[in-house]
Amino acid sequence: MSIDRVMGMLALNACLAEVHAAPKPGLVDRLGPGSHRDMDHLTFLISASALAPFWEKQALVGLTGVHPTAALAPLRKTGLCMDSAMFSSTGGVNTHKGLVFALSLLLYGAGYAMFNGERPEPRAVSLYASMAVGNCCARELEPLGPNRPKRPLSSGERLFLEHGMTGIRGEAERGFPSITQWGLPAFEKAMNSGASRNDAALFCLFRLMKHGEDTNIAARMGYGFWKRRYPEMVEPLLHLDPPFDSDAMRTLHEADRVFSELGVSPGGAADLLTCTIWLHDVNRFLAVDCQH
Repeated sequence: MSIDRVMGMLALNACLAEVHAAPKPGLVDRLGPGSHRDMDHLTFLISASALAPFWEKQALVGLTGVHPTAALAPLRKTGLCMDSAMFSSTGGVNTHKGLVFALSLLLYGAGYAMFNGERPEPRAVSLYASMAVGNCCARELEPLGPNRPKRPLSSGERLFLEHGMTGIRGEAERGFPSITQWGLPAFEKAMNSGASRNDAALFCLFRLMKHGEDTNIAARMGYGFWKRRYPEMVEPLLHLDPPFDSDAMRTLHEADRVFSELGVSPGGAADLLTCTIWLHDVNRFLAVDCQH
């Protein structure tokens, strides 16, 4: 099987692993819709299936040696097709738009690393991904101040103008530090302790919730909630160690109830969780000999 096909299959597997992991506070999972009323577990499965054929195309941009300075255009072209396929499959519901942006960059980064004869380990992958996205905050967000467009601003653009939040753009530009410094070490620590992939995913998610700049929370709940109340809600989850026993699971189910009733959905952290699982798997399962 070709390397691009393997990367694409691992991307689909990561999408399925994220939505399957449960209980995730406020998020859609196999146990319920969380804080959402317009989507459920099946919606995410349908969306993941619609996106599946495209991931290998993003990897191929890197595997064929497209330089990082020229990579964003083809990645975005395919990304727009992915957005269209997602919305068509879900009836207009946004399930994976943020993930399309983030994981496409990482797929490129892994492909380009392998084109250069390097193993697709996290440092190389995140470096090439950040080189591909470039100074996107300065290019796409900073000009909004003096040259505010006449169209309605997106929630991400509004949060940048009002509070300086850069969200997934800033995360990608910095080389995905929430993943490399917090998410991936947590996932691997849990797996090495004998935890299931489900529990490892949750353990990872809670750290991504703490350290990632989740504009989904700020957009839905307000910036003040994001800065003050949300960290207080996340903190108790950080003290749960996998494998989770019955007491820990009761705590998680209660957290899911509270998050869901308030309408708190850490969707940005969920996207980073998918990226973390993919980065772990691609580094583990691809051969050491990375010559393409």
